[in-house]
Amino acid sequence: MEKLIHVLYDYIIEYIVRIVGVLLLTTILMQIFTRIFFKVPFSWTDELARFAFIWYCFLGSVLTMYKKMHLGIDYFESKMKPKGLFINRIFIYAIQIFFAIMLAYFGFKLLGIVGRQKSPIMRMPMKYIYMSLPISGVLYFILSINELYLHIKGESTPKPVVISDVGGDINL
Repeated sequence: MEKLIHVLYDYIIEYIVRIVGVLLLTTILMQIFTRIFFKVPFSWTDELARFAFIWYCFLGSVLTMYKKMHLGIDYFESKMKPKGLFINRIFIYAIQIFFAIMLAYFGFKLLGIVGRQKSPIMRMPMKYIYMSLPISGVLYFILSINELYLHIKGESTPKPVVISDVGGDINL
């Protein structure tokens, strides 16, 4: 399972996020360039940038959770005894699993609603845009179940993210 998680998140999802990020940046730069030099920008760049941004945000949040780079406040956890910390983490993983199930479920329901709609300018089916919701939900679910399993098994150790600044290191 660890190998599958590693390949899925470290290679596939990270690669897709990078491609979508480059697409987002390229379309925004094209929009700026055409506004300055042609006075009439390409109409499709605004729409494509918006859609790329949606995918970038949702898949990027999954990748951020996988790399444990999300914002966390550990003040209360640092005050807990080991048993309380163990139970607290189980509760947190259960909330993550619930959120993932809701995101996937309502994302799939939304796909049924927008199935026939097309985007105004590019005429792209909107289900391709909204597909980021259930896909992210499923990816969150896989990740949260794996983290819960590792935590219960006793192999999970949270890795703090260290951000360097001028005055020294800041542990998050």
